[in-house]
Amino acid sequence: MKTITASDIEGFEKRYRTSLINSLSGIRTAFIGITADDRGRFNAATLSNITHVGANPAQMSILFRPDNGKRHTLSNYRNEGNITLVCMPLSKSATVHEVSMNAPEGIFELEIVGENYKERQNWPHPLPTSFLYAIELEFIEEFTLNNDCIYTVGKIQNIALGEDVQVCEQGIVLFQKSPTLAIGLQQYTGIDPDSKHIPYPSASKYGF
Repeated sequence: MKTITASDIEGFEKRYRTSLINSLSGIRTAFIGITADDRGRFNAATLSNITHVGANPAQMSILFRPDNGKRHTLSNYRNEGNITLVCMPLSKSATVHEVSMNAPEGIFELEIVGENYKERQNWPHPLPTSFLYAIELEFIEEFTLNNDCIYTVGKIQNIALGEDVQVCEQGIVLFQKSPTLAIGLQQYTGIDPDSKHIPYPSASKYGF
C-alpha cells in the first residue's frame, strides 16, 4: 500500500497537487456555466464542482476558486443574480474544456471555440444547439471558505431538456447520449448506457 501524507501533499508542485485532489473527488458532471454582465455581454466557463443542496427548495451549489478579481463568471453571477449550467454530450467534451480559457472580459468563449448557439425565448442566456439539458439558477447566498474558495448556493428557476434527454415517470433522467463527465481537471468520460437503476434502500429488507 502506498500512503501519501499531508506533508507530501503540501510539497507537491501546485498543478500536480490540484490535479491529484480534483481526481480523488470522483466523477461528476462537467457543465458550461453561462452568465451575462451588466452590459449584456455573455461569458462562459467550465464548472464541475457542483452539487445539489436539497430538493425542497431545489437548490444547487457551485464552488469557485478564490476571487482574484478576474472571475467574470462569479462576478456576473453575483451581480446579475443568475447563471445557466449547461450539460453537453461527451462528443462536445473539447468545447466544455476549452471554454475555461479565461478570455478577456466581454469575450464570449463559445464564439471563440466556434460552438453553435442561439438565444431561447424566456431564457436569460444563449444555449449551445447540441445541449443535453440546462439549469437556470438564481443566486441565493455565498460563503468564503478557509482556503478563500467561494461556495455559492442558487435556487433552480428553470430546467431545459434537449432532444436527447427524457425524464421518466419516477423523475429519473434518461440519456440518449452520454453527458460529459469530468475526472479531475483535464480528463473526461461518459456513462455506461447499461447503467443500473437501483431502488431506494429499505431497512426492512434487512429485518430492521
